Amino acid sequence: MQRRKVTLKLDPNAAQAARLEAWTRLHCELYNAALEERIDAWRKAGKSISYDDQQNVLPQIKADRPEFVELGSHALQQTLRRLDLAFQAFFRRVKAGQTPGFPRFKSAKRFSGFAYPDPAGWKLMQHGGRGATLRIGSGEAALSIRARGRHRFGPDAKPNDITLTRRNGQWLVSVTLRVPDTACARQRTGDQRRGVDFGVTDWATFDDGQTLANPRWVREELPHLAALQRERARKRQGSLRHRRLGESIARLHDRIGNVRRDFVHKETTRMVQQCAVLATEQLAPKNMSRSAKGTVEAPGRRVRQKAGLNREMLSAGLGMAHQMLAYKAEEAGTRLHLSNTRQLKPSQRCAACWEIVPKTLAQRVHGCPHCGHVMQRDQNSALVVLIDAHAAQQIPVRDTPGTGVAARPKPLPRQRGKSRSLTRETPATTPCVERRESS
Repeated sequence: MQRRKVTLKLDPNAAQAARLEAWTRLHCELYNAALEERIDAWRKAGKSISYDDQQNVLPQIKADRPEFVELGSHALQQTLRRLDLAFQAFFRRVKAGQTPGFPRFKSAKRFSGFAYPDPAGWKLMQHGGRGATLRIGSGEAALSIRARGRHRFGPDAKPNDITLTRRNGQWLVSVTLRVPDTACARQRTGDQRRGVDFGVTDWATFDDGQTLANPRWVREELPHLAALQRERARKRQGSLRHRRLGESIARLHDRIGNVRRDFVHKETTRMVQQCAVLATEQLAPKNMSRSAKGTVEAPGRRVRQKAGLNREMLSAGLGMAHQMLAYKAEEAGTRLHLSNTRQLKPSQRCAACWEIVPKTLAQRVHGCPHCGHVMQRDQNSALVVLIDAHAAQQIPVRDTPGTGVAARPKPLPRQRGKSRSLTRETPATTPCVERRESS
């Protein structure tokens, strides 16, 4: 059994929406009270309060505050566990020498929602088509809310837990399903061996020169976004018009994210279905999109230019593409090879003679002074990672007309302390469906 998530859009009526808002406020109140208890216990007595200590007090809280009874014990426990995870993450980062922020109190309007960690206290009923009903609670206090969306994993998929989220005035429910392995597998339609280089100029460039254009979702909406932000800046903060314009800006960002996710899902699915071997390089979008402003003592250079480049890299969703390729390749039985970027240096290495040819970011054509090999820069990088994938699996390199690469190049020198390139493979190649679906 494997776990997959499906997100459904809820359609509560006015009374149901008010109940969900009230429940969210109660969960927020519990979260803040538990956080305050931990802080006061440490300040006044030097005592650490654990999750078990706070969970054992829940029966007394429900006795003193009857409104908490209808929320369900498991949902209340999950809210306390959410706070405990925040503290665990805080102390883990402190031990690692980082400077994390201490867990903070949350306002009711910024508290995202609540969750049921197991199948108790709720039931999801699928009605066929795209209709469903989510029943929360029991007895007279139960809510039966209409939902839109469906999953395609068949009747054998069993719901395991749910998370209700409030976003931009809408309610969503994310359901975790336990799915049989046979329902997760994907049918592969081709046996190609391809290298791909992800970037900003072209979203993807393959070793044969084929490219996928970068839709540049954020850049296309920047004029509209700037107009909304200017209009909101003219309104009095806290007014009705200021709030409505803020909601419009949030909906625009949400739409950009949905369009990006849909594009990346479709393209990564097509890649793993067509390829038996898919090679690319490891990427660290967080490091790549760091600000260049520097410090007061050592200020950065070309800060605004780097900010624009960072926006384009984050808009392209490169990290999202790698995550999707990882699980989809496993489901399709595609061998996904991730080359170690720092060791291999795909953008600086010549695919023909395997020598390092330093280039600036502005140089978009690779020209090797050692062997005379000339190729578009991203295509050369895609060919380098494909060669690395072949060498890692000891598969004969296929003939590539016009490049002079017909045999395996000389191996890379071993470097201690650096991780090797990774290869993921799974032999299963049976029919399957999408891992994550949205309403």
